[in-house]
Amino acid sequence: MHDAILKQITAHAAREFPREACGLVFKTSYGYQVLECANLSHQPEQSFLIDPMLFAVHADHIAAVYHSHPNRAPTPSAADIASAERCNVPFLILGYPSAELHTYTPQGTLPAPYEGRGFVYGVMDCLSLVSDYYRHELAITINDGERKQWQWWLDPVNQHAFVNGFKAQGFVEVDSLQVNDLIVMTTGGGPCPNHVSIYKGDSVILHHPCVGTPSRQEMYGQYWRQATHCFLRYAHENS
Repeated sequence: MHDAILKQITAHAAREFPREACGLVFKTSYGYQVLECANLSHQPEQSFLIDPMLFAVHADHIAAVYHSHPNRAPTPSAADIASAERCNVPFLILGYPSAELHTYTPQGTLPAPYEGRGFVYGVMDCLSLVSDYYRHELAITINDGERKQWQWWLDPVNQHAFVNGFKAQGFVEVDSLQVNDLIVMTTGGGPCPNHVSIYKGDSVILHHPCVGTPSRQEMYGQYWRQATHCFLRYAHENS
């Protein structure tokens, strides 16, 4: 890591403290450059989220993603590892104010077990769990990068956004469940479908319910059945 780049990242971490600073490091014909990004996480003192569209625009030039760990060692968290694996670029993690630096290089492996994941919106949530499961178990790639602002499901204008996102990637609505189908639900008190689980068979679902609740398998019982909006199945011919 070039001293000038590290100095810029450290200065950014200082300005954002006690929030996590985050940004991108580009490799250009002129050398390395830093782009400071807004932290869009709804819990910025504990996690970070960079606008996926910003990442997409600069994807060809990104050499690394960086963020800070305020008052913490730069040891990568499960969420950090998950993000790095999905982005497939190195993650630079700066402990602040200790100035310790750690680099995590993607290994091409499942970023975290399916069960027991902590919830970090946009990084480890219901949609990222589905994406990881479909990629590693079924060899089906689902783009889970786009995230609306936290609590988007409270705005009726987003009534069809969640389901349409799956349909755009080859899913169709079905009337009955088969193993690996998706169950879309409406939770969190809003009018919009906003949660998804994977049907494992025998009335068991795998999902990541909400903040403060780890991902888990459980029975597809009355509560989740009443919250159900629709069933979705991946149709190869539509993808």
